[in-house]
Amino acid sequence: MDWHKIFKPFFKREPKPLVRDFDKKLVKNLRHRFWPSRAQLRYLGRFLSKREKTIIGLSCFFILAVFIAWFIIILPKHREILPKSGGEYIEALVGQPKLINPVFASANDVDADISPLLYARLFKIGEGQKLISELASSLSISDDQKIYSIKLREDAFWTDDEKITADDVLFTFETIQNPETNSPLYPAFNGVTVEKINEYEVRLTLKEAYTPFAGSLAVGIIPEHIFGQIPPASLRLANENLQPQAVSGPWKFSKMIKNETNIETLTLERNDRFFGELPYLKKLSFKFYQDVAEAADDLHAKAIMGLAFLPRNLSEKLAGKNFSSYDLHLPQYTALFFNQSSQPFLKNADLKQALAKAIDKKTVLQSALGDQGETIEAPILPGFVGFNADIKKIEYNVDEANALLDKEWPRLTPEEYFALKRDEMIKERIDAVKNNDDFKANSSTITADVTKEAEETIRSSMRPDQAFYRKNKQNAVLSLTITTADTPEYQNAAETLALMWRAIGVQTGVLVVQGRQIGRDVLKGREYEILLYGEIVGDDPDPYPFWHSSQTEYPGLNLAMYSDRQADKLLEDARFATSTETREKIYREFQDTLLKAMPAIFLYTPSYEYLIDNEVRGVDIGRIYSPADRFNNLNKWYIKTRWGWKK
Repeated sequence: MDWHKIFKPFFKREPKPLVRDFDKKLVKNLRHRFWPSRAQLRYLGRFLSKREKTIIGLSCFFILAVFIAWFIIILPKHREILPKSGGEYIEALVGQPKLINPVFASANDVDADISPLLYARLFKIGEGQKLISELASSLSISDDQKIYSIKLREDAFWTDDEKITADDVLFTFETIQNPETNSPLYPAFNGVTVEKINEYEVRLTLKEAYTPFAGSLAVGIIPEHIFGQIPPASLRLANENLQPQAVSGPWKFSKMIKNETNIETLTLERNDRFFGELPYLKKLSFKFYQDVAEAADDLHAKAIMGLAFLPRNLSEKLAGKNFSSYDLHLPQYTALFFNQSSQPFLKNADLKQALAKAIDKKTVLQSALGDQGETIEAPILPGFVGFNADIKKIEYNVDEANALLDKEWPRLTPEEYFALKRDEMIKERIDAVKNNDDFKANSSTITADVTKEAEETIRSSMRPDQAFYRKNKQNAVLSLTITTADTPEYQNAAETLALMWRAIGVQTGVLVVQGRQIGRDVLKGREYEILLYGEIVGDDPDPYPFWHSSQTEYPGLNLAMYSDRQADKLLEDARFATSTETREKIYREFQDTLLKAMPAIFLYTPSYEYLIDNEVRGVDIGRIYSPADRFNNLNKWYIKTRWGWKK
């Protein structure tokens, strides 16, 4: 039997074609490309069934929904906006640059703002008055607090590629100590011995321990190879003071635009030679203005991007979506300083106590700064060594103030006051002319004229907000004058204080002096009865410059001309204290002594607004110790951005 014939039909195979899928490949070869063209896609609907169209539509919708969800929900969780190098920030400064040199800069606010951007400091002041190394890599202080050893970092260069060494530090301090230089930093370094140990180390030796000295080391260093060629007496005249070519900070000089009388704009550019973290911003420009109102107009017009220390009346006009507002808390306080030598009334303890009790400090702060700040009771501010939150306060109490004054100054009704002052004026005028022949011939007429003039003068000087007056046994009316500068803050505060004192029968006037004149005409000669003024205490709370008896004469800052042996000794001891605990104890005792004598009434410590265009990001400003400190983290500010994946 032939088994092959029986099973062959079951294993019969079709012959293989010469080309598999010949018809498909034939069609494919007729096409120029794999994907259909736009014209061909127009006919796709004719070849698809209704079911196929539904499936394709739902698929496309699902894919689109997934993509949108990924873009809106998932993508932001894994991507972020990051700073990108580039951009220019433009800020307004009120005033003019004069000497952008660390040796001189502290005498002018504009110079003090710009100088640290160009010249790196040995240290800068951080939170809690701590020294943060900049040019210095380390600082060691001897146990007796007299020897300061500073090591410099070895990777710092000037922009002209010269290395920064101990010679530059030595030269800077010697320049400051030279009387011919006339540096405002001279008192801080007078008597300090400076030695070069090696190329990157210097030693400073003090005659006596002085704890606040460490803060003096936050000073910029200047290049010896540039300024060393200039005689000290001529240093102020050097072109390098305004257009420096060799600097060490994160920024370097680019250009300056001037008109016939003033500098209009100063532009800095990023210093890629800087040893520290480079800024994101590429350019930094400052525009200079005569007053803050003019600068505020340009900020509103977006001609500039930032303006600091805005008064409340201007910041309210600019508030909106275009700017971010930052609070600047300076170590500054505003107080009423009593000049007892100018006004004998102010020697009376009951009067000063009554004046203090009549003041509602919160209302004063509201009128002056719109609650931008906090009220205070003593000259050492919150956050500083010696601050005492539990110090005895003088509470606002008008009834108690009146009771204190009633002891020595009885009340006068407005008509009684009018009669008293009218009679005084008539007598004074008549006494001045009664021996003249003209008066003898026309005494009745002249007397009538003098009486009429006196009545009109007295009536015009009487204020409707004064319900009553006071006089002492000698018929001397209790009258005081508050002198202050012509800023909206001080004027508003002075008028509010005067209103409060009139409410207790004290005739109070306000004398407003132009800011430029107050130093020359008022402070220099101590020409005031009561001065409403602010003092910036700096990064160290040392009250010595403001309250020691040696500082009563100009240019000393003891504006109340306070003199007390016990207070002087405490202030001197605090300067030589070697521990924070000792200084804390001394300062608290000093404040108790000061407040008993009450040479001043401490009102408030202000905060100011700093408006910056929302285009600028990365701004973070904490407590600052000088106006220039607002730029401490300028290297973090940025305008340009990019997308990046979160780590």
